[in-house]
Amino acid sequence: MFVRAVVVPAGRRAAPAWLGCSLIAGLVFGKNAMQPRDVTTLAQNNLAIGLVLAMTWAVIYLPAARVLVRADGAAFLRSLPSPRLLPALVVGVALVGLQLPWLALWLIGAHLRGLAIVVALTIVIALVAAWRPRFRTRAPVWRGSFAALRSIHGRALLRRAGDSLLRGVGLAILAGCAGGLFVRNNELAGAPAAVMGASVIAVVLVPAQVGPLIVLLESHRATTWLAQSLGISPTTRTVALAAAVASVHVGSTAIALVAFSVIAHPNASVVLAAIVVAVGSSLGCTRALVGTESADSSRGDSTRADSARYETSRDTARLATRAVMGAVLVAAAAVVALGTLGLGGLAAFLATMTFVLVR
Repeated sequence: MFVRAVVVPAGRRAAPAWLGCSLIAGLVFGKNAMQPRDVTTLAQNNLAIGLVLAMTWAVIYLPAARVLVRADGAAFLRSLPSPRLLPALVVGVALVGLQLPWLALWLIGAHLRGLAIVVALTIVIALVAAWRPRFRTRAPVWRGSFAALRSIHGRALLRRAGDSLLRGVGLAILAGCAGGLFVRNNELAGAPAAVMGASVIAVVLVPAQVGPLIVLLESHRATTWLAQSLGISPTTRTVALAAAVASVHVGSTAIALVAFSVIAHPNASVVLAAIVVAVGSSLGCTRALVGTESADSSRGDSTRADSARYETSRDTARLATRAVMGAVLVAAAAVVALGTLGLGGLAAFLATMTFVLVR
């Protein structure tokens, strides 16, 4: 029961990190590319690189570690007669086991020393995960319907997608590093560097963006009854949602570009391509999220009771699937546009995503 209440939810939170690491491993590692031993040796011999690598993984894994260490899902079990040591052992094993990509990297690259490094970092992550910060809240003051809806989406991200945003920071760093490695190892410059860097960043950022997109979708749907009762137009709601989605995409891309600059020197074309892809992707993802309301509007559902139907597990899974598919298809469209048209594909991609949103 403890495993089902604590370990299983932690595994769900670790799954996006595994997905992001698998994408990066497929891009970085290979027969004629880097090997795990190269990464671990570099991290052990260069303190700065080792600290950056460890902090990046800690940020990625911290959301799952919080679920394990705090064990809020199993709080009801404390009132039942059960062994006290066994849950602690399960948490300890799960803390290490759910770090499979990180654990595999260090075991393959450094063997027993790598295992010791993983265990040491796990202790640090567990201590940070156990910390519960306190936040002060105040009554919001919003001027205008657009500002109100945008702020509602922003608060939803901070309150309900904090772990996803934290994990997204780590995945964004890995995305920038992967893009920089591709550009540097292939000795690309100018337009080819921009095409390769922006394409790699767009693909690897998908796992970092899915979690916040799902929260924004739920926030957008939850405000339907409020917007309709106040006479807020659908256009205003869509623009507010697009602004919130763009903040996630552009913010993660900016972090990726900072990491990119550490690996390879970014020129203006790389920065421009990555930002344009982020803006265009935010428009396409907004279209995917807004599309979930088409069935509701055709039936005229406008009450709070009707919107509560979508809180069931089946509909939540359906909405999450739609958000994931939208992010994947938009990233694929960006890669196809850049791969076939080069930098000229940026204008075509942005125009296409704008048309898809406003049609």
